Amino acid sequence: MTTVTADHAHHAAENRNRVIGVAFAAAGAGLFSLKGVVIKLAYAEHMSVSQLLTLRMLFSLPFYLAVGIWAYRRAPKKPTLKMYGVAAVLGILSYYISSALNFEGLKYVSAQLERLILYCYPTMVALLAWMFLGEKITGRHVIALVLAYLGIAVLFGAEIGHQGGQVWLGGGLILAGAVIYAIYVTASRPAIKKMGSWLFTSFAMTAASFCFLAQSGVEMISTPLPPVSANGLWLCAILAVVCTVIPSFLIADAIGRIGPGPMSAIGGVGPVVAAWAAVGILHEPFGWPHVVAMGLTMFGVWLLARSPRPAMGVAAAKAASPTP
Repeated sequence: MTTVTADHAHHAAENRNRVIGVAFAAAGAGLFSLKGVVIKLAYAEHMSVSQLLTLRMLFSLPFYLAVGIWAYRRAPKKPTLKMYGVAAVLGILSYYISSALNFEGLKYVSAQLERLILYCYPTMVALLAWMFLGEKITGRHVIALVLAYLGIAVLFGAEIGHQGGQVWLGGGLILAGAVIYAIYVTASRPAIKKMGSWLFTSFAMTAASFCFLAQSGVEMISTPLPPVSANGLWLCAILAVVCTVIPSFLIADAIGRIGPGPMSAIGGVGPVVAAWAAVGILHEPFGWPHVVAMGLTMFGVWLLARSPRPAMGVAAAKAASPTP
C-alpha cells in the first residue's frame, strides 16, 4: 500500500511538473512571438535596428541584474566561473547575434512570416538534443511536431505570396537566427540544471545587454543616432519587459522542466499568436489558413501536454529546474 501511494504521488508530482513546464513554454512562446509586431510598430516610428536592440536591452537590464543578484544569494551552491562563461557565451549567441539577425530580417518580411520561418528551429533542437543530449524523440512528440508544421505550412503558403523581392534576404537572415537559437535552446539545459533557470537567464541576458550597449556606444561616437519619439520609447519598454524579460524566464524554466525538444515543439503556439496579433494590430491579411493553422498547432500542443515524460523522474525534474 505504501509503495502504491508513493508511486501515485510520484506520478502526480511528475505530471504537475510537466503541466507547469508546458504552460510556461506556451506562455513564453506566445509573448516572444509578439516581438515581431512590436518591432514593426517601432519601425513605423522610424527607429533603426540598432536603436531598437539597444533600448530593448537597456530597459530590460535592470530586471536581469535585480533577479540575478537575488538568485545568486539564494543559490544553495554557487556556480563555477566556467558555468558563468558558458551562460555568457550562450546569451551572446542567442540574444545578441540571433536577435540582431532577426531584427534585421524583419525589415523585409511580415511579422507572420518571421514567426513561421523562426519556427524551423524545433526540428533543429530535436536533432541536436538527440545527437548531443541523448534525449528520446517520442511518438507523440513527432506527431505534435508534424501537426504544428502542417499548420505552419498552411499559413506559410497563404503569406508568401504577399512578400516583395527581398523576402529571400529577410528570410535568410531570420533562418540563420533560428539556427543560432536552436543551439542556445539545446546547449542551455545542462547550464540551467547547474545554475538554475533564474540565475542562468539573468547572467546570459546581462552579457548580451552589455554587448548591445558597447556596440551602441561605438556607433554613437561615429554617427549620432536620430532622436526617438515618446511612442517609440513606450514600444521599446513593451519589447523589453513583455516580449523579452518575462518570456525569457518562462522559456528557461520550461527547458529545465520538460527539456529542449518538447519546449521547442510547444513553441508552435508562437506563429499562431503572432498571426492573430499581426491581423488585429498591423491589419495583415486573415482568412481560413489562419484558422486551420491554429487548430492544427493547438491540437499538437494538447497531444504533447498529455504525453508521458520520457526517462525523467520527479527528482530529476526538480533538479532540472532548481528555481531559487
